[in-house]
Amino acid sequence: MKDIKAAQKQEINFWRDSEEERPGVMSIRKILEKMSNANELLESLSSIKTIKWDKETRVLEIGGGQGWASCIVKSIHPSAYVTLTDISPYAVESVGQWEDIFGVKIDKVYDCLSNKTKEKDNSIDFIFTFAAAHHFITHRKTIKEISRILKFGGSAAYFFEPVTPKFWYPMAYKRVNRKRPEVPEDLLIINELRKLAIEAGLKFSIIRTPTYNNRKGYLETLYYLILNTFPFLQRFFPHTATILFIKE
Repeated sequence: MKDIKAAQKQEINFWRDSEEERPGVMSIRKILEKMSNANELLESLSSIKTIKWDKETRVLEIGGGQGWASCIVKSIHPSAYVTLTDISPYAVESVGQWEDIFGVKIDKVYDCLSNKTKEKDNSIDFIFTFAAAHHFITHRKTIKEISRILKFGGSAAYFFEPVTPKFWYPMAYKRVNRKRPEVPEDLLIINELRKLAIEAGLKFSIIRTPTYNNRKGYLETLYYLILNTFPFLQRFFPHTATILFIKE
């Protein structure tokens, strides 16, 4: 059983204490790291065909950290109303640095839990998170919150998330926490998310994206290259994917 409050506090304070990502700090290494993910974000956005982008489109990012992804969305869809949220006030405090880089202004910014936003019922066209949903812990409550605030016909996407069949979860969990011990890491179990989506009245689908670019080390690159070469293996082994929810 995870200590939810302790894990959430650790996540909040990471953005306060990080040598490279605390408020007032903008390291070149971290800028390049985020921008190496930008192509993944753009490709992921283009794969979602259910969004009608216009001046009425309301977008919410949850778990957005400093907001680089929200700034990219705002830069390519300037007429959309974009809201950035994250669990940590120390994270969203730095959004101005990314706004300067992209020459945009995010419409609304605030800190909140992923399961407790300030949005009204049936008010959001598109909700997204990029490589952050595996930190949420309270998945049932978060998916219920997504269902509450999405408009009918709206969609939500967990982009570039580590996913796994339940069988591999214990081993994969140990691995991801060895890689990045400074914050609690996790993986999403596909079938469990599907059940939670159905429970919340959302349509569930998965877009498997086991890309091998920008992987760390030879073995990780080789692993994802094999998954790309033999796609049927993706159903049986951990990889990255986009999880899509639609409120019909």
